[in-house]
Amino acid sequence: MQADALLTQDELDFIQNMQHSPQLNLADPMSGLLVNGDHRLQQLLTRLVANEQVTLQAQFNNQQISFPLQLVEDEFHALHLQLGSPEIYEDGPMLRPWRLSLEEPAALLDSHGAGSGLWVREISFKGVLVQVRDLPEAPARFDLHFAPEGIPAIGLHGVLRRRIGPDLAAYDLSRSPAQEIERLREYILQAHRQAHPELHAQVAG
Repeated sequence: MQADALLTQDELDFIQNMQHSPQLNLADPMSGLLVNGDHRLQQLLTRLVANEQVTLQAQFNNQQISFPLQLVEDEFHALHLQLGSPEIYEDGPMLRPWRLSLEEPAALLDSHGAGSGLWVREISFKGVLVQVRDLPEAPARFDLHFAPEGIPAIGLHGVLRRRIGPDLAAYDLSRSPAQEIERLREYILQAHRQAHPELHAQVAG
């Protein structure tokens, strides 16, 4: 190493490792949005996204997927349009969020990881249908954790909407923390990809 070198060999090795890190080279193909065409169209979209809620919608059979558009700033302070996590809806008499039906109900857990007596049967990013076990009735609200299949626990705040028979109840999740709903949305998106791979292949293509 020359005496006037700017970087030591260890520093050079570190930079080379960072450049070849697979984590840095993997980009989510769904996240970036390239707008070709007139620069005035790009400017209009950018202004709209900065000031209003703008979404990109796709229809497939009886489902509607709505992607929010977001402005993100890169390391050079340039603004880019990016797709956020989608909201998935089912068409019908009413448009309602797509619900993931669990093959095996998953227990909602308390802060110590113990079962609460509430078991998730169906869940969307807006609400959850639970089965009530070993409780006299469904509680009016809950603050519990959803952790199926060993995923990191997602904290949910549920408010009772209605009791359905002796052992089922529907809860509204809209008062849950925003970052937890975003994690729930990602979990449901992954489940939707597995349930409908043909749809996501078309959207990605």
